[in-house]
Amino acid sequence: MHFSAPWFRRLKVLAMVLLTTFLCAQADVFLTFTNGHVYVFPNDCISGMVTKNGKLTITDLSGKEYSYSISNLNSVDYQLNKTLPDLTSFKFNNEYNYQMVDDVEATISDNEVNVEVAGIGKWLTATYLLSDEEARAYADGKEMESKVSRMSYAAPRVITVGYPGDLILTLMEGGQYGFMPFGKDYVVNVDFLTDHATTVPRIDINTVGGVNITSKEYYLDAEIIIDGAGVFPSMTDSVQIKGRGNSSWSSNPRAKNPYRLKFATKKKPLGLHKGKNWVLIANKIYGSMLTNAYGMKASSLIGTPAVNHIIPVDLYINGTYKGNYNFTEKVGFSDNSVDLADETVATLLELDKYFDEDEGQKFRTTSYDLPVNIKSPDFAEDVTFLTFDMIESRFNDMITTVENGGDISEHADMDALARYMLANELIGNKEIFHPKSTFCYHENMLADSCKFIFGPMWDLDWACGYFANTASSYFVKLIDMDFFNIDYDDGLMYVFFNLLNQDRKVLRQLYEVWKPFMEEGRIDELCDFCTEYVNYTNPSLVKSRTAYADNTDYIEQSNKAVNWLRSRANLIYDRLRAFMQSVGDVNNDGTVSIADVTALIDYLLSGNAQSISPDNADVDGDGHVTISDVTALIDLLLTSTNA
Repeated sequence: MHFSAPWFRRLKVLAMVLLTTFLCAQADVFLTFTNGHVYVFPNDCISGMVTKNGKLTITDLSGKEYSYSISNLNSVDYQLNKTLPDLTSFKFNNEYNYQMVDDVEATISDNEVNVEVAGIGKWLTATYLLSDEEARAYADGKEMESKVSRMSYAAPRVITVGYPGDLILTLMEGGQYGFMPFGKDYVVNVDFLTDHATTVPRIDINTVGGVNITSKEYYLDAEIIIDGAGVFPSMTDSVQIKGRGNSSWSSNPRAKNPYRLKFATKKKPLGLHKGKNWVLIANKIYGSMLTNAYGMKASSLIGTPAVNHIIPVDLYINGTYKGNYNFTEKVGFSDNSVDLADETVATLLELDKYFDEDEGQKFRTTSYDLPVNIKSPDFAEDVTFLTFDMIESRFNDMITTVENGGDISEHADMDALARYMLANELIGNKEIFHPKSTFCYHENMLADSCKFIFGPMWDLDWACGYFANTASSYFVKLIDMDFFNIDYDDGLMYVFFNLLNQDRKVLRQLYEVWKPFMEEGRIDELCDFCTEYVNYTNPSLVKSRTAYADNTDYIEQSNKAVNWLRSRANLIYDRLRAFMQSVGDVNNDGTVSIADVTALIDYLLSGNAQSISPDNADVDGDGHVTISDVTALIDLLLTSTNA
């Protein structure tokens, strides 16, 4: 007798069910479907399996049933009839991991992945390869993406490599059963060198003849010896050193002064990207030892341009201990800061109340009278195709546009602007309102399509709750500060950013940046970093008291920082969500509903603007109310309904 394929498959499946039930009551059950997917039911999760009315039903230990049509099954077995994909390569590249000083590749053996990492912070982005391009990697039930997905590796991390659609029944948190991706499980063990360190790196700088460093105007020749303390690379080299800073500088060589370092050729101190110019930040204000580290980490997670790295070090000059310092890049056009393909058409500007560049390297804007230092190019030394008038005119156009309520996107990169504003708002960096240390750059002043980019961030000790030169104010005061609406007296930069924060196009861009920051775990990484950084650095911070009388309990301050930063992040999110909820409220009744669609259509047909809110009706954010806003509003309603 001839059997058709479906009938034959059904008989085969029924026979397998009976055989599996009879012979393998203590085994896992594997269902293979006609589409190739596999569902796994572990024996310790199920209480029974029966066939009835052409369906296979499996019951888990909670009594929940899972039923499948036998016609959709290829097989039911107690072993897997499918070859699973493998993890073939796993590494961490410093290109995708801000805190790492070098690339590291893991060893993979017997489903264990082992790797050693140098750098502060335990959230990492992995680069990996799988044996089959159809395969996928999963962590915590979520699909990963090589070079993108970011997660904490503070504890061993299980990564599952399998095919999409393959699932395994699992006891979930809360005692309920559910499905997770099925495949080969790999345990990733990351050994963080900072966990074994007893001290931060030590930097010794010995000037020729032991001469004291008393000037910001000229360099002294010196030798630099860096001991990476088992975490960062060590080195010995020649270097030049001089003082730097404004209010933080003192000609007294015994003071805790900031310094600038210059190598003859590009170097990689502490494993950072090669460059000639570096800075030692003193963190001279009592209580400020964590602000630059936490602020720069926040900036990196928010995505501001050219973020500086902060490495805590113990500094010795001519054998005298100077205390805990931050080693970092000097902001400027260079490989280790703002790295550009062609500097001859680019400019770097700093809004700075000290207005201390030479004549011909600075100007004040026609709107707001903002003080602008031209940091690059140096017209006396650099090769450039730009002129002073060209830079002044281009920057004035942007500032005047804001004053007149025009479209800032014609002059500034909106994504970079949003990230810069949010980073400053999160940490409450009041420097931008003086203004001081407020940088922006233009990659190509000769190209009309190129725009100003705000950043990098710099000088963050007047942030993080800083108030009235009080050490105890850090990460305590100003936690609920409405940053862009505070009453600030120093200059009109306050008005400039305040107006930007009222611009609806800017607000939309702020929301687009902040939503993933909050929902993809970046605020969690920032809070974890606070703990990891202070645990690593605290022995140096305590030791630093012997050289500088800052008796702040930085462990306690860091605990407060976690609450302070998370509270500010939530406050920003609430503000931006409230704005987004107003978008689409065309009839201004406080809700977004189908009535707003009707009101918008009526307006477009009649032109009667009295019954609508034009700002809220511009749903697509292009600055005009058109038929495209109807489509955008309907999409908004459908998205809200589905959510």
